[in-house]
Amino acid sequence: MSAFPRPHRLAVLLLAAFSPVALAQNAAPASQLGEILVTAKRDEAASARTGTTTKLSADDLTKRAVTDMSGMARYEPLISVPAAASGSGSIWDSGGNTGFNIRGIEGNRVSLDLDGIALPDAAPKPDGSTLSSFGIGRDYFDPETFREVRIGSGTSPAGAGTPGLGGSVSFTTKSPEDYVNEQRKTYAEYKFGYTGADKGKMHALTGAVQSGAMKAMALYVHRKGEQLRSEGNIVQNPDDWSSDALLAKFIWNPLAGHKFGFTFDGYRNEHERNFVNKLSAMYPQGALQKSETRRNRVSIDHEMNGGSWFDTLESRVYVQDAKVEDYTSARYTFGSPAQRNIDTGYYNKSIGFASNASKQVSQQLLLNYGLSFENTESRRPWREDRTIVATGAHQITNKNRMADMDTRKLAAYLRGELNFDLGGYKSVLTPGLRAEYREMKPKNLQNYVIAVPNAAKEIKKDDYSYLTPSLNLSVYLKPELSAYLQYSRGTRVPTAIERTGTYDSFSYTGAGQGYAVLGNPNLRKETSNAFELGLKGEAAKGVQMSASLFNTRYKDFIEYVSQPDDPVNYPTLTAGLIRPENMGKARTWGAEASVRVDLGELSAPLNGFSVAAAAGIAKGKSEDTTTGKKMDLASALPGKFSTTLAWDDPTKRGGVALSAVHARSRQAESTLVDSKGKTIPLFTVPSSTVLDLTAYWNIGKHATINAGIYNLSDRKYWDYAMSRGLAATASADIERQARPGRTAAVNFKLMY
Repeated sequence: MSAFPRPHRLAVLLLAAFSPVALAQNAAPASQLGEILVTAKRDEAASARTGTTTKLSADDLTKRAVTDMSGMARYEPLISVPAAASGSGSIWDSGGNTGFNIRGIEGNRVSLDLDGIALPDAAPKPDGSTLSSFGIGRDYFDPETFREVRIGSGTSPAGAGTPGLGGSVSFTTKSPEDYVNEQRKTYAEYKFGYTGADKGKMHALTGAVQSGAMKAMALYVHRKGEQLRSEGNIVQNPDDWSSDALLAKFIWNPLAGHKFGFTFDGYRNEHERNFVNKLSAMYPQGALQKSETRRNRVSIDHEMNGGSWFDTLESRVYVQDAKVEDYTSARYTFGSPAQRNIDTGYYNKSIGFASNASKQVSQQLLLNYGLSFENTESRRPWREDRTIVATGAHQITNKNRMADMDTRKLAAYLRGELNFDLGGYKSVLTPGLRAEYREMKPKNLQNYVIAVPNAAKEIKKDDYSYLTPSLNLSVYLKPELSAYLQYSRGTRVPTAIERTGTYDSFSYTGAGQGYAVLGNPNLRKETSNAFELGLKGEAAKGVQMSASLFNTRYKDFIEYVSQPDDPVNYPTLTAGLIRPENMGKARTWGAEASVRVDLGELSAPLNGFSVAAAAGIAKGKSEDTTTGKKMDLASALPGKFSTTLAWDDPTKRGGVALSAVHARSRQAESTLVDSKGKTIPLFTVPSSTVLDLTAYWNIGKHATINAGIYNLSDRKYWDYAMSRGLAATASADIERQARPGRTAAVNFKLMY
């Protein structure tokens, strides 16, 4: 079934309803049409109270030809998007982007939310032995539906939304108010895009209308393409894919001070993969896989202004249903040759409520507070139908890759902003406190690791409760420039997969002895204590800058550890047992800075020219508290530097930009050992400098074209966050993960 019924037809009907009046209207200038956010920068001085934050507008995403998460971090220092390469794991693993790496912290330690609603956790590979190894991507959306992406670096301060232990990423969708108002009551848009890196084509339709107290918008996006190109000399696994996204919003202002909203946000993608390489000799014919991702969200919003307890009150109820399903088929030659058909899924359904309020208590004091509740049902089934070639007999195995889990989350926060004078400088002290309670209730344990009877006995209902404070002091050295010092404490509760994940070999060995990877229901919370000192704002006329120093300590890091034999509790696990433990401490520290100079403010003949630069350097250390062994933190990113020289026509007819991104070389410290106990060195990811040339042209009042050539010098390079775990001798894998060479991208937008 489709994620939403007949998306092409529904989108056309909605647009048809909105667009006829638009075609009859006098068109506004191109600069006024579809312009959602004018600028994107490291962050303005007013937000120094939230530490280092990077914002990307819809216009930025278009100019960068962003089609997924990976393009969002192209020029940002100390931010990367690791990907699960096609065929990089077990036969049933799909690929995709698995989240963000921010200042060396990644996976579920960096939160993702869309319109304030948390996206599903990343799913570690069921047979993996590290939390940095994921088998399912988190590509649950299309960036074309976003009006803004906000990336928070470091532990999230106390507040609304989904806090992250090491960082947070918030996606905000477009709204009718971005397109229509009292002066412009209708809007219609068609957009076409092409990206050469994956031969991807995009068609997008947008329509919006305002009538009295009602506003409505519909946005439909269709994409199709192939596997991502690689500059390596190994053939990539063919991957034909397509995706559809539909965003529909209605806003009603029935009374002064009240606004109601309804949102439907649907996304689906389908992949057909042919694994022609990166499979063991036991799969001589490779494998075929069909992968489907679905996410539907329905929400109702209410906004109220004025009241004795609040100036504004925003509330939302929502239902979100997300699922990933993979269907894999392959000929298997180990033991009795067989045809394996493996069906796996990852299902997350959430129902929730959130309410956030603000109150200006006095001229000096602003209070923000809120409450949220969410119930999530998670499942990860796994089914194999193995047909023995010689006899035609079917061997059917049903195994859940974690216990079915119901998770209830209740959170409340209070955050104040106290304005005062400090030595003649305007200052703001921002204390915050967030309280959270989480209950995790497993069910259907009769299907949990049947071959290891004692495993189910460990699984139990559990709950966690904690407080996370934060404190920020911002001092305005001038009205648009502030210095700040911030402390934030973070907490991450173990996921359902970490607590109850399971993989065992019994269905393959056909015997009573084997090995297993099991979750650990006794895991403690991970915590962080983060300190940051920074400066941001307009240092001089035409000079925007941001700089920060950070130091964060993490405790009770969770990682998978090999266990000693346990003949009493696990008598059948004689070939090995691996499970997660709170076994580590970690520390990250470093600096990052960015500056943008409008040269026209310094010299009139240079009007329209600008220079932007950004740099980040980070270090990380980890410690195994069970052995006392200390190592470099493998996920810490290498130094990254970017610079852009741009010209934007002062009359807004167009512009051009040349960007350079340099990443330093880095080799992660290896924990891999061979059969003789000798350490296996990892791949040294070489340094690289990549050039991009982009341009845009506003063609009259109704059309805009953006184009770019990426990796202009056709450089062969790798992404450290993706390739750091490869063995130095794994030449084929190394070649497979080389990034695309020179590619082109273009998009064309027609507006009425």
